[in-house]
Amino acid sequence: MYGLFPPNVDGKKAEDMEDYRRTSKNVDNAEAEKPPADNEVRVSHSKIPVYVDACLKLLQKDAKQHIVVVGKGQFVNKAVTVIEMVKRKMQGTLHQYTQLGSVSVVEQWDATNDEKLDSVQVNKKVPVIIIYLSVDEMPELEATSGHQAPTGPDIF
Repeated sequence: MYGLFPPNVDGKKAEDMEDYRRTSKNVDNAEAEKPPADNEVRVSHSKIPVYVDACLKLLQKDAKQHIVVVGKGQFVNKAVTVIEMVKRKMQGTLHQYTQLGSVSVVEQWDATNDEKLDSVQVNKKVPVIIIYLSVDEMPELEATSGHQAPTGPDIF
């Protein structure tokens, strides 16, 4: 039952939340509304090879100097996997800059069958990872990001 209902909202325990269903989920961030940039890949529900191919296309065919891969919530791990696969395919020639953060999400929970129950809003923090892969060093990101230098082709 963990994860289906919001934990301990307004003094209610998770088992008391069985009469509620999430009706909406809003990100409190204007960035979520913007379309991705031409060098950005947003990882979500598709399979990992789809994102790896998209990243490689941007770097190799479109000759982008750097790309940005973004993963939110449950897709953070998938974004990291995509990055590692892209770095391996590029034989250790890319700089990696990693930023971690979070965004606020407001969930609306409404009663399913009892009209006497009030609606409940839950504020949650969702993790976000933003990873830059670059052919060249990006000194402007040094202060705000973790940096991994290229490993070179010898370990691949």
